[in-house]
Amino acid sequence: MYSFVRLATLVLVAAAAVACDSTPVQWTEPVPINEVDGPTRLIISPGGGATLVADSATPATAPPSSGLCVSSLRTIPGSIHLFSAWWNVRADSSAALLIASSADSGKSWGAAIAMDTTDVASAGCNRPPPSVATVGDDLFVAYSMAAPEGKGVFFAHLMGAMVHTPVPVIYGDRLVPTAIATQADDVAVAYEDPNGPRKRVAVAFSRAQGHIFDWHTIASRDVDVATAPAVALNGRELAVAWMERPTGDSTTTRIVRVGRIQ
Repeated sequence: MYSFVRLATLVLVAAAAVACDSTPVQWTEPVPINEVDGPTRLIISPGGGATLVADSATPATAPPSSGLCVSSLRTIPGSIHLFSAWWNVRADSSAALLIASSADSGKSWGAAIAMDTTDVASAGCNRPPPSVATVGDDLFVAYSMAAPEGKGVFFAHLMGAMVHTPVPVIYGDRLVPTAIATQADDVAVAYEDPNGPRKRVAVAFSRAQGHIFDWHTIASRDVDVATAPAVALNGRELAVAWMERPTGDSTTTRIVRVGRIQ
């Protein structure tokens, strides 16, 4: 059923992706951002600037799962539970995207729940980890995988006890890193562009809890070789960060761009 739904929405995804050439965000110029050791998350301050802060959502124990790719494990607190998402590798080196929740800060975990089982890539653990966000105790996940109908960036979410059918964000030629931010019904998914030879960072935006994405736009500049996206939301303010390597240069710098959603 997942593949049928994704194929049925392929035309909508392609139409939304055309919005890359429009201007749904009024961007400021990109600026360097602070570096923080270890896992980080991007936030927008009340004054409108963006910064990286340490991500302290580290579980006491990992969810029990024999195929768990440790490098893919991502954890985030909700209002009551702690949530984890990860790639669980099968015998044929394809993987299932699984989630679990904990009511005691990760000391123990509930049974794993499958969010997406349709991956067909024989990549083992050599795949981008999922990215996670919460609103209350609802979990939102963005990820890149090879679905039966093609590679791409996808989105799924857990609301209460229900896993909603995964939705395609964009299809492309390769697997790419993702990032996700949420507030109320808004969802922003940032990703390395999976199409074309140049590495760029783009963002897709949904006003409907990710059931459909209203627009896509490129956040990085034409002069950048942009990788490793991060994203944050605060009201109508949107921030996207990436690692930048100017064309012809071997050095990288963490850059952030803040914009106002129109």
